[in-house]
Amino acid sequence: MNLHHFIYAAASSSQPPTNKGPTLRINQPDAEAIKRLSPSEQAAWQHFVAYYAANYIQRDLGFDDLMYDIKIKLESAEASPDLNGTDIPVELKSILLEAAPIYRKYWWPRHDARNKRWVAQLRPLLSKNGLRVRQSLEIVYSTAWPTQPVRVETVAYANWAGAYTTLCPATQPTISTTHIGNQGTAALEMIFHESSHGMVDKLQDAIKQAVSTLPSDKQKVIPGTLWHAVLFYTAGELVAQHYRGYKPYADQAALWARAWPEPVRSLIVRDWKPHIQGSTTLNSAVTALVRDLASSH
Repeated sequence: MNLHHFIYAAASSSQPPTNKGPTLRINQPDAEAIKRLSPSEQAAWQHFVAYYAANYIQRDLGFDDLMYDIKIKLESAEASPDLNGTDIPVELKSILLEAAPIYRKYWWPRHDARNKRWVAQLRPLLSKNGLRVRQSLEIVYSTAWPTQPVRVETVAYANWAGAYTTLCPATQPTISTTHIGNQGTAALEMIFHESSHGMVDKLQDAIKQAVSTLPSDKQKVIPGTLWHAVLFYTAGELVAQHYRGYKPYADQAALWARAWPEPVRSLIVRDWKPHIQGSTTLNSAVTALVRDLASSH
């Protein structure tokens, strides 16, 4: 999993900048390590990166069907030394097996150590407040926690956002341990934010229903990703309740201004936060939020 994501990140880094939004890049130490490869290793590595650049970086890791399937298959094969029986594209399997020795030699020790430090720093946060945050999420979304264990893949690189989640056959977040937004207490918010992706069906249905009651011209002003804005706010708010002075991820990363300009956040605070606090129902909160967003335009 780490190798797959690292070559993907290296291939993304090999492309010129664009104005299409944030781009996944490898960090300076990892880029510098490429210079230490032998000439034959350099040639091989360039081949691996070029293959990913040509075949995969145009595909979204979390939403493209092929990338989704590759992730699930690689997770299932984590103990396999040769990917025997792993049903991924034949050429990709060959690339990963050829790249593995180079990756283990130059990058894996550092990535593995970083992943383990990230997990070690997260464990006390989970032990102290994880159960309470989980129970709060179940109440807020009127949905039980997944019955299967939520497996969190720790990788040096995930996608440009630093994390994504696949939901079938189970809720399985993939989180970058090097991404600046996933450090410290934010790691706790991120694992619950990503896990919440498997719990928001009722929220999405309520938003869809509320939007359907609006006049057609007003329906167009409601962001199609309003549910995700609510998800960001909810996970951040629930973690902030347990850590005085904590600034949620969406605020730290100026995500509101980039993805959901005002009045989205202020209306979520006004209409949705009372539901988090237990003073109104999910449907009532969503109805008020959608109504007020429509009225603001």
